[in-house]
Amino acid sequence: TTMNQEESVARGCALQAAILSPLYKVRDFQVQDISPNAINVGWMGQAPPADAVKDEEGETSMMEVEGEFKSSTVFPAGSHMNVLKTLTFFRKGPFEIKAEFAPDSVLLPMTPRELGTWSIDVPPQAEAKKIKVKARLTLHGTFAVEGAQMVEEEEYEEVVKEKRELPPDPADAEAKPAEGEAAEAKPAEETDAQASPEGEGGSEKKAEAEKKEPEKKFEWVEVKKTKKRTKRTDLKITATGQPGLGLAKVQKLMDAESAMQAEMREIIDTDEKRNDLESYILTMRTKIEPGEEYGDFISASDREAFSAELTKAEDWLYDTFDATKASYIEKLEELQKVGDAVAWRKKESGMRAEWIQAVTGTVSNYRSVAATPGDKFAHVPAEKLASIVSACDELEKWLKGTREKQDALAKHEKPVLLCAEMEKK
Repeated sequence: TTMNQEESVARGCALQAAILSPLYKVRDFQVQDISPNAINVGWMGQAPPADAVKDEEGETSMMEVEGEFKSSTVFPAGSHMNVLKTLTFFRKGPFEIKAEFAPDSVLLPMTPRELGTWSIDVPPQAEAKKIKVKARLTLHGTFAVEGAQMVEEEEYEEVVKEKRELPPDPADAEAKPAEGEAAEAKPAEETDAQASPEGEGGSEKKAEAEKKEPEKKFEWVEVKKTKKRTKRTDLKITATGQPGLGLAKVQKLMDAESAMQAEMREIIDTDEKRNDLESYILTMRTKIEPGEEYGDFISASDREAFSAELTKAEDWLYDTFDATKASYIEKLEELQKVGDAVAWRKKESGMRAEWIQAVTGTVSNYRSVAATPGDKFAHVPAEKLASIVSACDELEKWLKGTREKQDALAKHEKPVLLCAEMEKK
C-alpha cells in the first residue's frame, strides 16, 4: 500500500474497533506483522558424523565444515513474526551460536548489529550427538533462543508374550505306526468283503481319518526384544551480549519497583489514617456541642475534657507531618474510647422507645392468648397457660420498674434499660 505509518496505525485501530463493535460487520481479514531485517546465525563448524540422518520436516540443518566459522540466514527479510525454527547441530561438547542482523539490513543510527551470543552446555560425548536448538522470531520482532535439546537413539529390552507351537507328543507318534501295521495284517477276505459299494464308502472315510493331522498345541512364552527409542535431554543455555538490560539488572529493577509500590501503599494507607483522625476530630467537636446530636448525651465536665483532648490531638496532627500509620491509629483509638460511649448512649436512646413498645405488645398478645386460648390452643394445659400469665406479669413488672429508673436518669448517664436486655427478655 501507499499508506505511511500514521495512516496504517489509524486504519488498523479503526478495523479493530469495527471487529469488536456489535454494530458493524467486517469481512474476515488477517494482519501479519513481518520483520524488515534479515537475521543471521553464526557458529564454528564441526564435521557431522557419517551416519547423520536427514532432518525432519520443519527443521533446518546447519551445514558445517570442520574449524570454519559458518553463517546462515535463519529469518530472511520479510519473515512473519512469532515463528519458531529448529536448528540442528552435531556436537561432542559445548558450543556457541551468534545472532546478528544481516549485513545488508538497513538499521536506524546507533543500532547495534549484534543480537547476542548463546552458549549451549553439552556434556562431553564420545561421539557427536544431534543437538536441536529452538530459535524464535518473537511477536515483538526480537530474536530469542528458547531452548536446546540433545536427541539420542538408545536401545532397550522389552519383555513381550508370544504364542509358540509345542512339538508333537512322542507317545502319539509311536501309536500311529503301530496302527498302520495292524491294518496291513488283516486277512485278505475282510478286504474283499469291503469291496461292495458300502465297503467303498467306508474305505474313503478311513483314508480321510488317516490323513487327518494331529491337533496342534500352543503355549505363551516371554520373549525379550530389543527396541529403539528417542531420548531428549534439555540443555542449559547461557545468553550474553543481548541488546537491552541483563536478567540480573532487570530483576534488580523489578525488586526496586516492588519496594516502591509497597512504600507507596504504605504512604496511601498512612494518609487515609491521618484523614480518618482529622475527620473524627472535626466531626465529634461539632456533635458534642449543646443542642447538637450528641449534646444531651455527654455531661458538661466530660464535654469540656473531651473537647480539650480533641484540640490537643488536632494540634499534634498539624504539627506532626511525618507520623507513622500506627501513631494515627493509636490517637484515633484513644479518642474513640470517650466518643464511642457518647454515640452508644445516643443510639440506645433512639431505639429504646421502639423496644419498649415491642415488649409491651408481646406481653399483651401472650396474655390475651392465655386468657382465651380458643380452638387453636385448646390442647395447652391450664397449668401452662397460668405460667404464661405469670411470666407476662413478671416481665411487665420488670419493664415498669426499670423504665422508671431510666426516666429518672439524665441522658448523659449510663442507661439501665438496655435494648439488648429487652430483646433477651
